[in-house]
Order: sequence, then C-alpha cells, then structure tokens
Amino acid sequence: MSEYKNGLSAIKALYEEYITEVEQLERDKKPADGLLGFGKKISDDPCHDRFSERLRKMLEDYAAEKPDTSDVRAVLEYIYSIQTEHKDPVSAYWLMNAVHGFTVDLVKILSREDASALCEFYEKKCPRSERFPVQKKVIKALKSAAK
Repeated sequence: MSEYKNGLSAIKALYEEYITEVEQLERDKKPADGLLGFGKKISDDPCHDRFSERLRKMLEDYAAEKPDTSDVRAVLEYIYSIQTEHKDPVSAYWLMNAVHGFTVDLVKILSREDASALCEFYEKKCPRSERFPVQKKVIKALKSAAK
C-alpha cells in the first residue's frame, strides 16, 4: 500500500484528521449553538466540505494510479466500515456514509472475487433497513462488478 500516495494510510490519516476536528467542534460548542438560528451549527462548519472534497480528490487520484484489486478492497473496506465505529459525532457519521458514493469508480477496479466478498461485507455493515440511497448505489455497483 505504501507505493500509493493516496492509498490506505493517506485515507486513514484524512479520516482521523476529520473525526478529530469534528470532535473538537463538539467539545467547543455552546449549549444554545444553532438554536433559533443563533450561533454556529456544527453541521455548517466548512470542515465537512473540506473533508468531502479532499477525499473525492484522493480517491480519483488513487484510481488513476491503477492500484491492484487487493489494495482497492482494503481501502474500500476501511471507508465502508469507519462510520460504524464513529456514530458520534452525528454530523461526521452522516457525511462518512454519504461519501461512499465517491467509491463507485474504484469498485470497477475490483476483481469479481473481491467485489463479491466486499459486497457481502458491505451488506452486513449496512443492513437493508438502515440503507441510504448512496449505499444502495454502492451495493448495485458491487453486485455488477461481481458478475
């Protein structure tokens, strides 16, 4: 993985930085922030857009590096599971689910075997009753790559 500048270690570092930043925002918020339009809502902080844009760019660059299927699978397993470990802060949890949509192009790099295994993994991490539209899109892409 170290041969890829946008591989798993870089992606983990980005997530850790983002989670730490949102946790700090949570610690610093005042009890009335965001109520009645006063103060600052954590969900409006620019860190969310910054994280999303950096991750999107990293994944595009990573795909362009033509990584092998096992490396892609490791990256995707991380991205598909990290939000289950960080349900708080809530604003980070929702975004970490939403960015799954950025992974659809990487799914195309997976071998059939890795796509099939990752699909099974993802369906367990995202039970049908809790899936968002973006997660349904990812499952569809994984199933297609597994054929």
